[in-house]
Amino acid sequence: MASNLETIGLGVSDRQEFEKLVTGLAEAAREGLPTPVGDYAVWRSRSGAEVWLHIGPADGDGENAAREIQGLTPFFNGTSDLTLNVTARINRPDDNAFEGAYQAWLCPPGAPAEGAASDEEGSYPIVFDAVDYAAFSTQNLPAQCRARICGFCRELTGFPDEATFSAAQKDGPDFAAQSFFPVGLFAEAAQAGATDKCPSSNALINGIVKSHRELVNEFTNQPFHWLEVESLDATYDILASPGVVKGEIVIGGVVQAACWLFGRILK
Repeated sequence: MASNLETIGLGVSDRQEFEKLVTGLAEAAREGLPTPVGDYAVWRSRSGAEVWLHIGPADGDGENAAREIQGLTPFFNGTSDLTLNVTARINRPDDNAFEGAYQAWLCPPGAPAEGAASDEEGSYPIVFDAVDYAAFSTQNLPAQCRARICGFCRELTGFPDEATFSAAQKDGPDFAAQSFFPVGLFAEAAQAGATDKCPSSNALINGIVKSHRELVNEFTNQPFHWLEVESLDATYDILASPGVVKGEIVIGGVVQAACWLFGRILK
């Protein structure tokens, strides 16, 4: 299973390589976003890959006061643009002040969207880690917004057409070719003894491949896949390391992506 960094061509083999990578990305970051808890330093690749570094407040006084890198969150600046109604914040025990997730409904009633709301709340619920979480940590909820949502794949299986995809479902759940299942919201919460467990951003996305490119992250020269996938009432950016891809990715074909969702608030 690929790490989130490997998914966008930033794979490392050990802790020493990871620390060297983080230092290099921090030095190369050219954009920042101030927040109440510190700053995001944003490194952007020509490929669209991004890393949002968490820079804590200055430790001490003066211009040379040290600022600690407290963590990072990967992202990809793709094409997705979803209308959401954000209903709740999710803070997990190991999150730092820059990290957090949102629970939301896709296609809330009355909002312009790819699909129509299926009930009074929206088309379906979604959970995603927000790369810019600290910038909106005081926003009153619920709140309607637009967001870019990316799936970082743990597994990606490609099928040449819907018929082949449907035939492959005979040994498991019968998923539609365009379907979305918020695994981290339902399946994990239903586990025995998990009543107090925070929902995760795990999701299973089935959809039609609208676009596909094999990209290279220039920071490491490592390749990765980007797909634009039309699923149920939404089009998602899907990222995958070559090592997690099974089958063939075909424009107009179907993919099944088991992934972790990251998002950025657009407006």
